[in-house]
Amino acid sequence: MLPFLKNNKEAAASSPVETIKRDRDEGKDIDGLELAAEDLCVAIEKKDYRAAAQALKAAFEIMELEPHEEGL
Repeated sequence: MLPFLKNNKEAAASSPVETIKRDRDEGKDIDGLELAAEDLCVAIEKKDYRAAAQALKAAFEIMELEPHEEGL
């Protein structure tokens, strides 16, 4: 085998992100941005920065779905 084709390093293994379980809100008006903020607070409290990043991404996706004008 050619020397530059040899695999010199082992592949890094990643673990799955912990999923936050929540109960159904019966009869309540659910605001996605509030849920994303709650997820962010829980992630920061647990010092789970990957979950915090996912909560921020979810918040931005929710805000992007709201009506807005570009270039004001």
